[in-house]
Amino acid sequence: MNPKKNFRGILLLFIGLSGIFLASAIILSAQQAESQKTILSLQKTVETLNDKLSSHREDMAKADFYRFQENVYRLHSPEFARIADSVFNLSHRHGFNPYLIMAVIYVESRFDRRAVSRVGACGLMQVNYPVWKTALNIDRRKLFQIDYNIELGLTILKGYLLETRGDIVKALILYNNGYNYTGNNYHEKVLASRYCRHADIG
Repeated sequence: MNPKKNFRGILLLFIGLSGIFLASAIILSAQQAESQKTILSLQKTVETLNDKLSSHREDMAKADFYRFQENVYRLHSPEFARIADSVFNLSHRHGFNPYLIMAVIYVESRFDRRAVSRVGACGLMQVNYPVWKTALNIDRRKLFQIDYNIELGLTILKGYLLETRGDIVKALILYNNGYNYTGNNYHEKVLASRYCRHADIG
C-alpha cells in the first residue's frame, strides 16, 4: 500500500468531513437565527395582544361604569330620563343639536311637563296653544305628553329657523316672543345654559 495515497485519501476524507461539519454548522446557525426571529416575533405578538387585552379591560370597565351611571340616573329621575331620550331622538329628526333643545326646555319650563304660563303656553317647550292650535292642529288632550309637546316645539322652532335662514339667535327670539320682540335676554339664557356649553352652537 502506498503511504502517500493513503495520506491523501485521509486528507480528502478529513476535508470532506470538515466541509460537512461546516455546512451543518452554517445550517444550524441559520436555523437558530430564524428561531430567534420567530421567538422575537411571537414575543411582540404577545405584547401587542396583552396591550389590546388591557385596553379592552379598561373599555369594559368604562362601559360598566357608564351603564351603572345611566341606570342609577334613570332610577333616580325616570321622567327626566324619558325627556332626555325624547329630546335626543326628535332633535336629530328635526336637525337640531339635542343640547340646544335641552337648554330651551330648561329655560322654558325647568323640565316640568305640566307647566302652564299666564298666556296659555303649555308643557315642556311652552307651546302657546291659543296661537298654534289651528296652524298645527293641536290635540289639547296630548299637549302635556312628553313626545307630543317636544315634537310641536321643534316644529315651531324649525319654522322660525327656516324663516331666519339658519340664524338660531333670531329663531330663538321669535320662538319666545313671536313678532312682538320685547328686548328680553331669553336667547342669551338659552345659549348660556350649562346644556349649550356641551355643544358648538353658532
